[in-house]
Amino acid sequence: MSTGTTHPVTAAPSREALVRAADRRGARQAAAVSVRVVTVIGSWYWVIFTVVAVSVIVGSVQFGSGLDQGVVDAQIGGSSRWFMMVLGTVVPAAYLRLHVAAGGTRRSLVTGTVRGGIVGGALIGLVTAVYMVGERALFGALDLTWSREYGLPVDGYAGIALTLLTETLVAATYYLVGAAISAGYYRLGMVRGTVYVLATLVPAALVDLASHTGVTALIVGLDNLPDGGPGVLLGLLGGAVAVGLAAWLLSVPLRSVPLRPTP
Repeated sequence: MSTGTTHPVTAAPSREALVRAADRRGARQAAAVSVRVVTVIGSWYWVIFTVVAVSVIVGSVQFGSGLDQGVVDAQIGGSSRWFMMVLGTVVPAAYLRLHVAAGGTRRSLVTGTVRGGIVGGALIGLVTAVYMVGERALFGALDLTWSREYGLPVDGYAGIALTLLTETLVAATYYLVGAAISAGYYRLGMVRGTVYVLATLVPAALVDLASHTGVTALIVGLDNLPDGGPGVLLGLLGGAVAVGLAAWLLSVPLRSVPLRPTP
């Protein structure tokens, strides 16, 4: 009679489970890369921007009649979108070969880039809102009237709180648009990639209109955009749609982009 202790047999993970786990791990790593770069570059950007902005505000009081709108507002409502677009163009493309070599897939790179773009956008939105609170306080200390022309049609601190959300959507969209542009060139070549750029600019234009900021809103005219509650609702909904569209436009070329051997 056997006196040994029997142990339950644990089934080995299926191939599908291993693939899903590897995809999740790859997506986390890709997201971390995007967030880390956005955090480092974004920190330097906002430090420099704040120093310049404070110098402009204080200098205008000392040597002129002062300002009647915030410095960010003078940048057509937001200044982070362009460096986010540049980072989106550079970071995922530079990380692609390393990501695949480390066992990641193009699908996990898409997922991680989208997550990283959204988290990075949230950080930019938070910093923008904090900056606006400080800028408004500085205006008050200098006996200047702080006002905004661009942004969703809500005044005061409530408008600044909404800026946290809208700038999150703007920054995330522009990061993903940049990534879609570089993926389009990588996958389609120079001629077709240039045509693809036109498609990738659609979500950028949409998030400009939704947030009532940016070049597209300037061209269309703020008076022609929805006001009041419908403007806020459509702004947030349109921004979310812009992020989703930019993510899809990134996934189309990136999921099938070839990796050419290094010469």
